[in-house]
Amino acid sequence: MNAVRRRFVPRLAVLAALACAVAAPPLAAQYPRSYPTPPASELPQPEQPPLRACFLLSELGGSELRRRPAQGCDRQVSPAATFELAAALAALDASVVRATGASNGQTLESALAYSSPEYFRDIDRQMGATRMGEYLNRFGYGNADTRGGGEYWNGGSLLISPNEQMRFLQRLFGDQLPVSRQSMMSVRESLEPPGYVVSSRGRVIAAAGAMTGGVPPMIKTGAVDAGNESVRWQVGMLTRDNRKYVYVSCVTGPLGLAQNAAEIVASHELRNAGVQ
Repeated sequence: MNAVRRRFVPRLAVLAALACAVAAPPLAAQYPRSYPTPPASELPQPEQPPLRACFLLSELGGSELRRRPAQGCDRQVSPAATFELAAALAALDASVVRATGASNGQTLESALAYSSPEYFRDIDRQMGATRMGEYLNRFGYGNADTRGGGEYWNGGSLLISPNEQMRFLQRLFGDQLPVSRQSMMSVRESLEPPGYVVSSRGRVIAAAGAMTGGVPPMIKTGAVDAGNESVRWQVGMLTRDNRKYVYVSCVTGPLGLAQNAAEIVASHELRNAGVQ
């Protein structure tokens, strides 16, 4: 699992690992061909979003244990593939899909593991924007805005903050969402990995036995470039010594941000918190 590291990494090194270079727009896009191109030093430089990171850790059903930084985790950004947890819950509760059924060759488990675009686009078509929005409102899922059309969860109208992600996950893993318990159980079971290392676009998990007590983590990742900003997520639940912990790691910054930026932050903060 990329999120589980055995070596302490200083905080400055973690932030340095997230830095990335941003390519300037083509000159032709900035100046008409009929005019000479000015020297590079005189070209207007597009404003780039700053590098931001938020990490939250709470005991399941209990108090918050870690918040880095102390403030700033209420900024809403695109949920990317982490939205699939909410979409799967809504679709199961509305009987649009079955946990053991298949659609376009994908089961719920494989669709969540590999973030199948076709599977979740099909769920969205069957649910409809209005009904999906109603479920997201009931979940307290960010701004619950599904009106943007297309993949509104991937750089579109749907936005959620790390704080709102934490509240949603606490309710999901604590059986407190306003859907059937079977729906919540099916989604959680779909996140439970087999006993070997799996790495995919939508999820990165550790080998069984890597965590204390041999209980593998339940993790969902997401990555999207929204406008001129990259958004990276890793969210999940860990078990250690029979205690369960929920965490949210979110990193945003200029385009080209490392795909595993949220995993780097999560690994560092979980290690410092003594959870892994």
